[in-house]
This record gives sequence, structure tokens and C-alpha cells, in this order.
Amino acid sequence: MKNNENFPNWGISLEEIPLEGLNFAFEDLSDFGKDLKVLKPFSGNLKLIKRGFEVVVEGHISGSVELSCDRCLENFEYNIDEDFKVLLLPKNTLNLQEEKELTSEDLEVSFYESSFISFFNILQEEIFLALPYRNLCKENCKGLCPHCGTNLNAETCECFKIKKGSPFAVLKNLINTKEKNL
Repeated sequence: MKNNENFPNWGISLEEIPLEGLNFAFEDLSDFGKDLKVLKPFSGNLKLIKRGFEVVVEGHISGSVELSCDRCLENFEYNIDEDFKVLLLPKNTLNLQEEKELTSEDLEVSFYESSFISFFNILQEEIFLALPYRNLCKENCKGLCPHCGTNLNAETCECFKIKKGSPFAVLKNLINTKEKNL
């Protein structure tokens, strides 16, 4: 599959999946919406196995996206190279009436509507699941100075040279005063 305007509608009908399953590769996918800036287009493969109304999707996806560091706010490239396995169930099997605590197996389940399996939705979900919880340009990122906003990875500032008194110094004085009174 190459990029085109029908990418968000890319998928297959449940009835079109043969009994022996379906394998295919994809490449150059880069339009996953405005929330994701793709730097290196995604490629990979998908394998679909139909078991009645359930569909098991196994695959691999690789590419890179641009993220903004949570500490220094600089943009950086984040590589994604993930294997995944998802169980797809009809959306009408989802019981929204009662609250339920999810198990780890429930997290590997997704849903499809009206017998259409959307490859776009599966791949987009797997990309978002592969993103880190905390976006850091590097493990030891120093972030921004809380006083002047200088990126401490690139340069130093004079703010840390001014030593501020500890807010707990008052407590220490209180303890010293109490000891003297004893």
C-alpha cells in the first residue's frame, strides 16, 4: 500500500478474509493525522487469521515520528520498531452498560464495526501504543531553567549560582531553640 487519499479507509471486509488467513506487506505510510508527525514513513506487514467473528491480527511496524521533549521542549526523532498482536471483536459484543476492571488480555483487544476491519485504525493505534509515556530527547535531559527558561542542555545560566536558603531552615532554627530551652 502506498500513501493516497483513501488511506484512512484502507481495510478489508470480514467476508474477504480467506480461511487460510491473509498476509501482506505495506510501505511508505505517513499520513496518520495531525497528532502525529511522521519523519520516516512506516513499513511493515500484517497477518490476519479469521476465527468466526474474531480476527487475530499479528504484525510488525517500523518508522519514526517527531516528538517534543517533556523537559526541554526540543523536538526529537523517536524510532518505532514493534511487533504486535491484537484480537479484533465485533463492536456489538462490547458491553458498555456495566463497569469492568480490565485485565492485561483485555488490553490486546480491539473492535471493528459492520464487518469492516480498518488497517488504518489498527496501525494508528499500535503507533500510539508504542510511544513512550514520558517523551525525553535523551535520558539525562536537563530541561529548562525554571527561572529564566534557558535550555540547560545547550548552555548554562546564572540562576543556579544564586543559592537560595532552604525552606526548612526555619524548622532547624525551631529545633535549635527548643534544645536550648531544655
